[in-house]
Amino acid sequence: MQNLKGLSEVASGYDGILFDIFGVIHNGVACFDGAVAALEGLRAAGTPYAFLSNMPLRAERVAESLMRRGVPEGLVGQAITSGEAVFQALSAGGFGQAYVFQGPESTRGIVPAGYVEAPVEDADFVLVSGIGDEEGPADYADLLETALARNLPMLCANPDLRVGHGERVVNCAGLLVDAYARMGGDARWMGKPHKVVFDMARDMLGGKLLMVGDSLRTDIAGAQAAGLDTLFIKSGIHAGASTALFEEEGVSPNYTLPQLRW
Repeated sequence: MQNLKGLSEVASGYDGILFDIFGVIHNGVACFDGAVAALEGLRAAGTPYAFLSNMPLRAERVAESLMRRGVPEGLVGQAITSGEAVFQALSAGGFGQAYVFQGPESTRGIVPAGYVEAPVEDADFVLVSGIGDEEGPADYADLLETALARNLPMLCANPDLRVGHGERVVNCAGLLVDAYARMGGDARWMGKPHKVVFDMARDMLGGKLLMVGDSLRTDIAGAQAAGLDTLFIKSGIHAGASTALFEEEGVSPNYTLPQLRW
């Protein structure tokens, strides 16, 4: 593991760079110092990059989200999201047509036309794109128990358990779907750390890729399992943790940075 001073030390060794968004580019409210300069450095060097996020939104909406938090329009590149993976999976079919939707209204665009919402007693699957910031599995006990009794697949449109949002840490869809999996339910993960989104990234950028992320579970372990090199950003979800965390999690990134900078 190599401790870097900036992304520029290793960027030229890769055909493309993948960036997580929350905890790397911004904190949910505003860009981190140095993130825009890092993107500018890559653009000037001609190194392709893309954003790989567990956001439960279609990829086409990432640009708007990034610009709202301070990324200049000219630096907004290609994107792959968990929401896009859900849309593509549902477009391919095989899940039935009736579903339970659990998540914010703003994420409904990840469901293609032709699907119909239904009570859990009549549904073919459950789609989870989010839960309340401070909610947990206990708040959804009836949904979990009924879905489990009916052996329904539960699709997760955001496998993150928690993310930073400003000064707070908020709960995500992955917390609910993880509980379902632990109950013995049929959990279907549609984002990092699962291989499908890293395969999508390879199709988009090709060549030797570097994943830049702040989550050991989703970004680092997921990318390594998919055969990618990794750069761990210390200022994100694990901010303040000691290097013992790597041993505890059984994950060792190729590189580390205190925060994203060029």
